[in-house]
Amino acid sequence: MFHTKLCDLLGIKYPVIQGALGGVSGGHLLAAAVSNAGALGVLASFGLTTGQLREEISQTRALTDKPFGLNIYAAKPAFVSRVAKVAVEEGVTIVTTGRGDPKKPIVSLLKGRGITVLPVVAAVRHAVRMEKEGADAVIASGMEAGGHVGTVCSLPLIPQVVSAVKIPVVAAGGIGDARGFVAALALGACGVQMGTRFLATHESGASFEQKQKILEASEEDTVPTPIFTGRNVRVLKSPELEQWFRRQREGATAQELEDLASQIKRKRRSRSDVSVTAGQVGGMITEIESAEQIVTRLIEEAMAICLSFGSLAGAE
Repeated sequence: MFHTKLCDLLGIKYPVIQGALGGVSGGHLLAAAVSNAGALGVLASFGLTTGQLREEISQTRALTDKPFGLNIYAAKPAFVSRVAKVAVEEGVTIVTTGRGDPKKPIVSLLKGRGITVLPVVAAVRHAVRMEKEGADAVIASGMEAGGHVGTVCSLPLIPQVVSAVKIPVVAAGGIGDARGFVAALALGACGVQMGTRFLATHESGASFEQKQKILEASEEDTVPTPIFTGRNVRVLKSPELEQWFRRQREGATAQELEDLASQIKRKRRSRSDVSVTAGQVGGMITEIESAEQIVTRLIEEAMAICLSFGSLAGAE
């Protein structure tokens, strides 16, 4: 029922992509589990050395014979080139790109090396540019998502991107269950990417404290902040972040805010619960499950939803 263009493009059973969740994903354990469940597991490259990245790819292959992808955060050109080189040498055939500046020629660089590329975009103009550069599909991600975010919500963004490009569109941001999956397909997307939902899994590399914070979170407990990368990153609120925002409202100078941000980042290195990257769907997550359970239930419940639409139509 849910075999779409994305399934053919990526060689997967279900049109579901795991967000890379750089730094906390769990690497090969999560990516392999998602791929084995019939979706597309994705490895993060951010923060890894060349040797570590090669090992992650090798370990993933040891755990699954299904397709998996690699995410490249569009940071400095040297980083992009280094990771792209590893991807080619290790035979990685699918790459998603992070929400970096789409003006950087990351898509053409990867396409020139025979890799299927799916950039994450946060605006229609970015999607159009990526299509011109040769992207195989785009992942339209609304500001509800965790991690780097734009300024447009998923509901208006996804159909506008679908109307603006001819390549397949994957929906992301605010999707955590079958209801969001079916809604995304109704908006014209050919599949979804979910990050936060896979963060709260047994295979995830998030710490116990991080997972607990997601379980305890409501839909109002995330906030976008620029203090970690210079661009807005949606994370769960914490006392440390609340202090930074309070000082900003009180009129603290740029230097004072920068000093406070440096303190928070230093504390983050030793305490995993200071800043947990997560989207607004955190309020929907009430238990830690396996990646297979999440994918299987999503498809089963989506089928039930679609069948209920048919029943309603028949009744009319």
